[in-house]
Amino acid sequence: MLQLIDGLVTVGPRKSKNTKPPLLIKTEAEFLGLIEKIDAELIEERVKITARPIMVGCKITERYDIQLFVSPPQRNPKPDVFDEVELSIRLNQWFENRYGKRLGVPFAIGRVATPLRGDYYALNCPTVYGQVELVCEPKTFGQSRPHVGKVTCNILDLIENMTVHMAHSITGEEVVKLGAASAAGMGNFAVLNEVSDVPLVREALGDYDAAVMHLVESRKNAGLSKWASLQATEKLLKAFIQTKGQTYSETHSIKKLVKQAINLGLPTPLQGYVESVECGAGVRYGEIPVTKREAAIAHMVSLEMGEVAARCIGKHLGRKLTVVSEPTIDGEPMKQFLARHGVDAEKPTDLL
Repeated sequence: MLQLIDGLVTVGPRKSKNTKPPLLIKTEAEFLGLIEKIDAELIEERVKITARPIMVGCKITERYDIQLFVSPPQRNPKPDVFDEVELSIRLNQWFENRYGKRLGVPFAIGRVATPLRGDYYALNCPTVYGQVELVCEPKTFGQSRPHVGKVTCNILDLIENMTVHMAHSITGEEVVKLGAASAAGMGNFAVLNEVSDVPLVREALGDYDAAVMHLVESRKNAGLSKWASLQATEKLLKAFIQTKGQTYSETHSIKKLVKQAINLGLPTPLQGYVESVECGAGVRYGEIPVTKREAAIAHMVSLEMGEVAARCIGKHLGRKLTVVSEPTIDGEPMKQFLARHGVDAEKPTDLL
């Protein structure tokens, strides 16, 4: 489990009763001998390079009574000092020196386009190990978050191109919308990544990213964004149909694919969902006009439909899938809070 101690993320919970020996390292040679040995074990176990820094920490904390920091200070280690922080710095530097760019792994598992002040911003859904609490606090944007026992993350820190001035001016209504967008994105992308080995699913992830890019980049193109949302939905429906042992029609029609998928057990989408995503190929060339709001609605609907399809795929394959807790607003479940204010939380488009 990951924890945050004095502002640093650590691997390995501190137990009241020590059942493991301490890690006693006194020289650089002893450190190098340990890390080389464990890295060799990970190679033997065919652990991907991108996962090895985390897995090394897990192996060490499984064997020894020690906590290691996932994000230690960015500096050189102190000579002849081998406490928990200095060992963590050495571990990170060893992997950077050994594997370099091959360690590169995206910070985000996916991005969501969310409306803010008449424009659209990309909200990153972070890679999470262990238990993380997401909060939306305008006044603490950009600040470190020292908290013992549970990792917290400010949603505003995950929004690309967010400024301090903008963050501090976020209203209560905007906090609700950003929280809902973050929860929807985390639920969708967490499940998608857990079935990304299924044919067509990984390609759908690329379409989701394209849908966001065309809404938030300087050269916005609502038509290409909506087409990318259709493509993501199409691929996930086809992936579900294929997982059920059936062949799918060679079509871009979401209506036809949904009908076939429903017959195989996919829950029926909410009224208007299929129509919100469906579009002709002419949207790619400007032949069919598409507004930014229409593209944003298609994006949110495709995320919702994609998560449903991915969960059905995972269930059919017997996978244990991530469940994202329902957000709370001032301690009240989000759906209940929104219902009191006349908003249907079951429809993500109501929050656009």
